[in-house]
Amino acid sequence: MNCFVFLKGEDGVQELVTPPLDGTILPGVTRDSVLSLCRGWGEFKVSERAITMSEIEKAISNGQLIEMFGCGTACIVSPIKEIVYQGRSLAIPLDPKDPKSEAGPLTRRLFDTILAIQHGEIPSEWSVTID
Repeated sequence: MNCFVFLKGEDGVQELVTPPLDGTILPGVTRDSVLSLCRGWGEFKVSERAITMSEIEKAISNGQLIEMFGCGTACIVSPIKEIVYQGRSLAIPLDPKDPKSEAGPLTRRLFDTILAIQHGEIPSEWSVTID
């Protein structure tokens, strides 16, 4: 499973970050699909770069962390709502507009889009619909 962090930088720019393929991260079809979709939407910056727990902690404390999710073949995308780091529990926001939500808006959108592509409901260069 690959991890994605969606945050707002100090400059106000929204950025989706996932670690680069440097030999410690597995390249995956779902990871690549998430990156391709988000880059294609062109709504926020998409980066493959190192991200540290101190950066995540700072984003949480400053209210700049929007959401986090993991992705992989079996789950497509799965929200992350809590991280335990150095014995402390860090709450990860899901959807501030819907406190009962179990996933953030980006996580839901990616899940719905990838599933719709897989089912042939959305045309995609990634698949061929068979009648």
